[in-house]
Amino acid sequence: MNGEIHQQLLITSLGNGYLIHGTDASSKELQHTDSVHVTFTDGSQSWDWPGWLAYLRSIGCQRLMMVSGSQPEEKWQTSGFAGGGARAGIITLGAQQNRIWIPHWESRQFRSSVRWNITYTEQEQELGQPSERTFLPLSEVEMQFREVLQQIAALAEAIQQSFWKQNFFDPGIAILDGASAPRLAFELPDVYSDEARRLLNAVYKTWVFGAMGSWNDEPPYSAYEHGKSEEYEQISARLYAALLRTAQAAVNSVVF
Repeated sequence: MNGEIHQQLLITSLGNGYLIHGTDASSKELQHTDSVHVTFTDGSQSWDWPGWLAYLRSIGCQRLMMVSGSQPEEKWQTSGFAGGGARAGIITLGAQQNRIWIPHWESRQFRSSVRWNITYTEQEQELGQPSERTFLPLSEVEMQFREVLQQIAALAEAIQQSFWKQNFFDPGIAILDGASAPRLAFELPDVYSDEARRLLNAVYKTWVFGAMGSWNDEPPYSAYEHGKSEEYEQISARLYAALLRTAQAAVNSVVF
C-alpha cells in the first residue's frame, strides 16, 4: 500500500470514529516519533493529531472525507513512490465549506535515522468537486472493483504471471466473497459496516503497485513478450483507479 494513501485512510476513518461517536482515535502511526512527525496547520496555527481533532470538533466539523484528483489512472506507474500517484486530500465537512487538507511529505535526517515530516495544510478545495462516482453505494463500488480484479487476474494468467493471480487477485476476490482476511494495518472504528471493512481489506490485499518486486517490475516485460503491453497498461491503470475509488468509498461511507 502506498504510504501516503494509507495515512489518509487512517486519518479519515479514525477521525470519523471520533467525530461521530467520540471513539478513541489514538494511533502510534500519527504520534510524533523519531521516524514520523505529523502536523496540521491552517497557516496561522499548528496542531498535532489529537489537537487537530479537538480543533475540528470545536469549529463544528462533523465528518471527514478523503478525495483524490481527477483521472487517477494516469498516475498508476508512480504510485509506489513518495510523492507519486494521484494527489489526494481530506475535506472537512459540517464546518468551513470548500476547505481541504493537503499533505506534504519531506524526509530529513534525524539522529541516526530518516524522519518523515508530514504537514497537512488547509487550503481552498483544489482537487475539483467530488464526482458523482464518489456517491455510488458500496454494493456498486464492489461490483466494479470485482470486475477489474477478474480482468487483471485473467491478464496475469495470460502473460504467465500466475503468481499475482494466485497470491493477490484471486484472494482479493475471495475477500469480497466473504473469505476471512488478515487484519488491516489499522482497526476501523465501529461506526463502519462489515461491508466497508471487507472492501478495505480487499484493497490492501490487492495493492500491487510499487517498485522492485511489484506488479510494475517483471509483469510489463512478460506482457510485452506475449503481445499484451497495451492491455497491461490499460488494465493496470484501471486497477489503480478502482483501488483508490474503493478505498475512498469505504472510509467515506459514513458521510452519506
